[in-house]
Amino acid sequence: MPFSIKPMGELFNTDNAFWQAVGKAGELIALTVITVFCCLPAVTAGASLSALCYASFKLAENKSGGVFRDFFHSFRKNLAQGAVLSVIFGGFGLALLFDVRFMLAAGNAGDTVMPSAFFLAGWVICVVLGFFYLLLFLYVFPLQARFVNPVSVTLKNAVFAGLLYLPKTILMAAADGAAAFLLLLCFKNWTQIAIIPALLFPSLLCCFHAWVLRDLLGLEIKNEKLPKADE
Repeated sequence: MPFSIKPMGELFNTDNAFWQAVGKAGELIALTVITVFCCLPAVTAGASLSALCYASFKLAENKSGGVFRDFFHSFRKNLAQGAVLSVIFGGFGLALLFDVRFMLAAGNAGDTVMPSAFFLAGWVICVVLGFFYLLLFLYVFPLQARFVNPVSVTLKNAVFAGLLYLPKTILMAAADGAAAFLLLLCFKNWTQIAIIPALLFPSLLCCFHAWVLRDLLGLEIKNEKLPKADE
């Protein structure tokens, strides 16, 4: 079979698969940066995370009109309800953190503070609350980004969807956990380049969530047809 050398100019052709992948990675990193920036006032975190999901959906569907345009379109649309979600998640998270710290302190103090039965029951409550917090976090913002509903309906739908699609819930949670573990390894062993996965993973995980929840969210995720090389 004859060996052929491709022209050097093809390496710099922005239509080839390599440069398209680089472009996608750049869009994902930019999306993470603007999400973090818009989360700085804590009250806008809900709108920012909803906008992250919306822009990720567009990227996953290959319908993006530009990550900045898609992000801020959803951000403005969900600003009011996103503020309510920020308060709910913030309050729920603080309450859960307080419960865990209290149980850890009670465990260190021994039976003098809390009998064993109550101690076990307390940890069961913490685990259940933590599970529902994770459930809400995985589903609320994708649902908020995709559908128009009152906040109470979105929260209820998130709980029902998380339980009904439990395998999908476990898959997304496992992917998020694996990404967090890899990120910790990067910061521990490859500090110089750890910023790259730190900026890439959040948006990439949102695109993965979009693929997992494509049926629930009614997304049309198709393989993008790459241009064929000239023969």
